[in-house]
Amino acid sequence: MAERHKTDYQIKQILKYNRDGNPDYQKDRHRFLMKMVSQLRELGYSKRWDVHKLGKKEVHRLVNRWLKLGNTHRTIANKMVFVRWLAGKLGRRDQIPKNKDLGIGLRKNDPNYGCNKATLLLKEHLDKLNPRMRLINELKFKFGLREEEACKFQYDYATKKSDKYIRLKGSWCKGGRPRVIEVVDDEQRNLLARIEVHQLEHDEKSLIPKGQKFRTYRNQVQTKSTSLGINGHGLRHHWAQAKFFELSRGIKAPLAGGPSYSSLNAEQCARWYKAARRVNEELGHGKGRKDTTATYIGVK
Repeated sequence: MAERHKTDYQIKQILKYNRDGNPDYQKDRHRFLMKMVSQLRELGYSKRWDVHKLGKKEVHRLVNRWLKLGNTHRTIANKMVFVRWLAGKLGRRDQIPKNKDLGIGLRKNDPNYGCNKATLLLKEHLDKLNPRMRLINELKFKFGLREEEACKFQYDYATKKSDKYIRLKGSWCKGGRPRVIEVVDDEQRNLLARIEVHQLEHDEKSLIPKGQKFRTYRNQVQTKSTSLGINGHGLRHHWAQAKFFELSRGIKAPLAGGPSYSSLNAEQCARWYKAARRVNEELGHGKGRKDTTATYIGVK
C-alpha cells in the first residue's frame, strides 16, 4: 500500500479527476507537473513526499532552480500557472507566494512592454502559403484567434447558432475558456465562406489535415509562417487594436498612435473602458487580466 502514497501517484490522481482545459493543455499540465516532481526529488525530496505539503519552501526552491537553468521570468511565470492550479486543487493556493515575492519580473517591467507588436498580413505573404495555411493565418488576422484556435476551427460549430458571431469551443481555447467573437464585416464573412467550402471539399471538421496531429501540424504552420516573416501573434495584436478603435467609436489605441487615457474626457473614458473590456473578452483572456490587454492596446 505504501506505493499508493508516492508523490507521482498523488499527482496522477489529481490530474485524473480534474480535467480542466482542452486535451492539449491537459497534456502540457501533466508533463510539467511530473517534471516538477522529478526536480523536487533532485532537490532532495523523497519519492513518498506528500504533495499536500506543497508551499512556500518548495516553490522558492523550484524557482531558484529554474533561474539557475536560465529560464526567463516570463517562462517561470507561465510555469507558476500550473503550480497554482495544483495548489488550488489541494486547497493550498494561499500558500503559494505571488510572483513579485518570488523575484519574478512583472509584465510591465519586460523590456518590450509598451511596444506596438501589431503586424499586417500582406498579400505577398498569403500568396506563398498553401490554401489551408492561408486560412489559418487569416483567422488570426480577421478574428484575433490564437494559433491553436485557428487550426482547430470548425465552421459548422462556429457558425451554427448565428451569423452575427462565431463560437469557439473551450477545447480549442487557452485555459478551456469558450467564447464568442462578433462578425462585423464582409471580409470576415467571405473568410468564413471560404473555410466552409474548404472543409466540405476535404470532408474535414477542422483545418488540421486528416491523419496529422495538432502539434505536428501547428509546428509546420509556425515554421512556414515564420520563414515568410509572418508574426502570428502580431496579427492578433493588430486585430485587437482595430477592434478597440471600432468599439470605442474612433479612439485609437495608444500603441497604435492614439491618445493616452489620462488625456481623455469623462465621456471618452467611459467609451475606452467598455471597448477595452469587450476586446479583453473577445481575445479570450481571463477576468481581471488588464495587464495582458494593455500589451495589445496600451496602458490605461
